[in-house]
Amino acid sequence: MRFSSIDVVAEEVGVDEASESTPMKKEDLLAHLNAFPKDRLVEEVVSMWEELGELERELAMARQRARALDGELARVRSKSGGRLDLAELEERFRVAEARRGQLETMLANEQGRRKDLEEVVGHGRVDELRRENAALIRREEEHMLLILDMESKIDQLMEIIAGLQNE
Repeated sequence: MRFSSIDVVAEEVGVDEASESTPMKKEDLLAHLNAFPKDRLVEEVVSMWEELGELERELAMARQRARALDGELARVRSKSGGRLDLAELEERFRVAEARRGQLETMLANEQGRRKDLEEVVGHGRVDELRRENAALIRREEEHMLLILDMESKIDQLMEIIAGLQNE
């Protein structure tokens, strides 16, 4: 705050700070203010007036920003088809929680099934089947590349034959 000059003057005149912090009666306040030089009081009043004007401008700008944000919020809500009420959001949450529970149960069941299968068949056999599956997938990819290469060669041969027939 801008009371620093009054505080300095109050110390110069011998006014204690305890009297400043407690509310004063009108007569006591007048007597207290008479202890200060008039030019210093005028400076403080002008300073406080300017500070009050600045605060009023800031308040007006804050209110204007609040109105703009309210308008933007209304625009966003209208674009999204209106505001979702709490009950609808809670219902969506319950559905999502139920779906999560189902997925967790499915995962636990699959993990249990695989564990049971490993116990029945044996861990070594499961690893062997996984390696065999990986090898089959690699061979399938190689065969697909071979087929694609052969198809491109057939297309080239068809173009050559068509070119010879046109001559």
